[in-house]
Amino acid sequence: MAAAFVVCLLAVPAARADVAQVTVVSPGGAEQTLALDALVGNEDVVGGSYVLRSSSGETTQSVTGFSLAKLIDAAGADPYGFSYLEVQRPAGGTVLLSREQALDAGAFADGPPVIYASATGTGFLRPSSGDGDLNASDSVDAPQGITVVLRKGMALRVRAQASTVKAKPGQKVDFSAIVERAGSGEQLTYSWNFDDGHSGGGAEASHSFAKRGSYDVVVGVTSSGNEAGASDVVTIQVGEPLGGPNRKGGGTNRTAGAPDHGSAGGSASGAEGGSGEGTTPSASSGESAAAPAPTPADRQAEEKPQHQPSGERVSGELLDATAKSSAEPEPRAAARTGSLDGSGESGLGLSTTAAGVLGTIGLLGLGAALEAGGLARLRGRGWRGGIA
Repeated sequence: MAAAFVVCLLAVPAARADVAQVTVVSPGGAEQTLALDALVGNEDVVGGSYVLRSSSGETTQSVTGFSLAKLIDAAGADPYGFSYLEVQRPAGGTVLLSREQALDAGAFADGPPVIYASATGTGFLRPSSGDGDLNASDSVDAPQGITVVLRKGMALRVRAQASTVKAKPGQKVDFSAIVERAGSGEQLTYSWNFDDGHSGGGAEASHSFAKRGSYDVVVGVTSSGNEAGASDVVTIQVGEPLGGPNRKGGGTNRTAGAPDHGSAGGSASGAEGGSGEGTTPSASSGESAAAPAPTPADRQAEEKPQHQPSGERVSGELLDATAKSSAEPEPRAAARTGSLDGSGESGLGLSTTAAGVLGTIGLLGLGAALEAGGLARLRGRGWRGGIA
């Protein structure tokens, strides 16, 4: 029967204002246009009574037409090949419905979403899911027909927001979840995990953290027909960042000032979502203190070229700043012979002064001996003359 409808309806050339029709676009881009006149007698919504809720009150509309499940089947689209769908409004925008809202006859109390032939073209009506769900704006007439686009991928998309990402211990932080791609009027369930053993619910929540640390707050959103749902994370830095690679809070470490998921250690660093500037931890907390920042004078001294003395480089430990360096040359001594070691002594173990005295006496003795020898030779030769 559905195949016969498709063959018959392929002959519809183009959308006209006086023809009620619907175009179903599959996730792959294939389109199938159905003329509602060809489906007359096969309506699965007959005389359905729908409540239209708006800010000004409620009205009731009686509708006979076709459910989205009926039209998707008639178009030959795979009912399990999409995650959610969009019903395009004639004036712009879309009405989002989850696959469960589109295909499950019991998703809405009044009945399924319905497309029908109206006096001006094609009508679409989304049922209300409850007293707080205003659906009057989702009841539209489209002279050029209705387009239904089937979409794959995650039906829900959620973003977690916080009033601040840097707080003090005990300070209240407000959280909110922004959900996209949720079906219009779809009942959603929210769950919050604050990473410190506490949890909450609702689209908006508030929480305060008792201990300093970095907390990954997770919000999860599910719907009745989408148990997998979606989630998002926002990181809150409470107090000054903890040192070391493990800076999370929410554990059971009882050591004062230590991270709640492990012992403190390492240098301080900025927290996620914060300014990223490091801080110097307190020494009493067991955390490593960061090195002091260089002063402008230090940086100037480092940048200024330093004069390096020429000669052999001397290394060692300076014991007395007033003592003469061993690298300085000794004063020159006159008429000094012999070799000196590094201690200022001669090779015989004598001091330089004693060696000098002995050298002088030796020279004098040598002179006297030479003089005595010369006189003796002169006497032997019978030296004559000279001074009487």
